[in-house]
Amino acid sequence: MTVARRVGTASDRPHSALIHRDIALVVDDDEQVLRLVKRVLERAGFECVTVSDGGGAHDAAVEWRPDIILLDLMLGNTTGDQIMAELREDFRTRLIPVVFLTVRDSLKDKVEHLLSGADDYVTKPFVPEELVARLRAVMSRSTTTRGLSPLTGMSGNSDILREISRRLAQNLRFATLYPDIDSFKSYNDHYGFLRGDDVIKTLATIILEVLEENPSGQHFAGHVGGDDFVVLTEPSMAETIATEITRRFDAAIPALYDPIDRDRGWIESEERNGSLLRTPLVSVSIGIVIAEPGTYSSAAAVAARASEVKGVAKRMPGSKWVLDRRRPPERYR
Repeated sequence: MTVARRVGTASDRPHSALIHRDIALVVDDDEQVLRLVKRVLERAGFECVTVSDGGGAHDAAVEWRPDIILLDLMLGNTTGDQIMAELREDFRTRLIPVVFLTVRDSLKDKVEHLLSGADDYVTKPFVPEELVARLRAVMSRSTTTRGLSPLTGMSGNSDILREISRRLAQNLRFATLYPDIDSFKSYNDHYGFLRGDDVIKTLATIILEVLEENPSGQHFAGHVGGDDFVVLTEPSMAETIATEITRRFDAAIPALYDPIDRDRGWIESEERNGSLLRTPLVSVSIGIVIAEPGTYSSAAAVAARASEVKGVAKRMPGSKWVLDRRRPPERYR
């Protein structure tokens, strides 16, 4: 499991990106089917999480944040359709692709469930090679068509701008948080991009878990790219969320350093002129902007203001957040 899935793994597997495997969550009340699917998927390189009770499917999806879900249509007291509806209503799981697994093979059934929101449909008994190929195809297609970040699985730029635009159009009052990792380039240069990916995924996980533990219907989280993220939420929750993100990031990040660098609190690199440069451990800076109805003309204006405030935060040492309490200047309206 990678640190992007569960924040607690950051200290357990600091180099997990080197051994990353896609995670498949399989939900079926037939233990024999679960064992068969698990064996097929693990041989194909997946990490497979199995759930035999439909009632535990949503919790497992939240905990593991799988790359894909293989879901049986009939699960005792519930149905695959009901579980999928629950997944689609939760911001933490709404973007995970879902493939139905069922004995029903009529064209009517297939069309009905594809129209209900499933990404594909596999009938039992299945051919192992076809099952794997379908899951891989759905994952690839989902990443492309939904504009997801391939690294974190979070909404990408287009979804972020679309969501901000929607809130502006509806004259909603909302907060925009713009987290960015400090000293990330030095870390990436020193340890390599695979371990750099672990830092990015650690922040992604922390953001999602903080939002999960502070529930609100206004939450939205996206990955702009690189080490930049965007969080939308209620203005009254912005400071609490920012404080918790910075606290957890500072607690998790030492585990991603080699002992010598962690103990001294910095990494050492050589400049082109031969001098030695000491760079502190990575931290996170967050700019916060409150969008009042009518104060911003576009999503780009909100993003520009948040980036400006984030820049103020980055000029201060360590992890911190800055809330912009000023009225936006005319250029943003």
